[in-house]
Amino acid sequence: MSDTNSIETVSFVGSGNVATHLALALFKAGIGIKSVFSPNKLNADEFAEKFKCQVVSDITETAKSIDMLILAIPDSRVAEVCNSIPDNGTLVVHTSGINAMEALKSKSRYGVFYPLQTFSKERELDMKTVPFCLEANNNNDLQRMYELAKKISSNVHFVNSKKRKLLHLTAVMVSNFSNHLYHLSYDILESGGVSFDFLKPLIQETASKVEEIHPHKAQTGPARRNDITTLEEHMKMLSQFPEYQQVYKLLSEQIRKKFHE
Repeated sequence: MSDTNSIETVSFVGSGNVATHLALALFKAGIGIKSVFSPNKLNADEFAEKFKCQVVSDITETAKSIDMLILAIPDSRVAEVCNSIPDNGTLVVHTSGINAMEALKSKSRYGVFYPLQTFSKERELDMKTVPFCLEANNNNDLQRMYELAKKISSNVHFVNSKKRKLLHLTAVMVSNFSNHLYHLSYDILESGGVSFDFLKPLIQETASKVEEIHPHKAQTGPARRNDITTLEEHMKMLSQFPEYQQVYKLLSEQIRKKFHE
């Protein structure tokens, strides 16, 4: 642990998408990455080589001689993993959007360091604009976490577990669900020998538009117009994709209800 009151050294449990992007941002900001623990040895070795840190084979050793331990692991494992690490007074945080801060209550000092963004190792990301949602069980650590987050992002907020869970829910809707629709559209176009590239400007404009216009006003399309003829034609075209047809029907009905009932 450093002698100053600031967070200068961290270790990670987890070496996946979130851990890699977060470690990269912290590393570039001059924060020392001391060690990583991960059940995936290949990922752990790559992480350690990239950030000049040690691979720890015993999870009980992860919280030693650092300022903060970051659990960047699947949501379902946060409490279990936290409980397996002895409490030595080190600040322990998780990066989960859905888990309450109290998932870490087996520790004397704990909090949440949640970056609200979609992460893929294959794609570089500017962390400066990523919203960070912070929470801690004491004000001193909350302030230290805030100062750390400000080193890598200009978009840092104090958000309690209830509000963060709402953000996570809606993040899944606008990001994960949207990407799934991209995937369905890709399959449909590929079956007809049409390039998905035609849709990319539309995707970009749709995302950009909500920066300036409320989603209600930004809605367009046949369901918004209550154009039954076009909706029925699209349903016929999707007959070879019955599961996709159900998705189209459900979303179209939701849009029609918003505007015509």
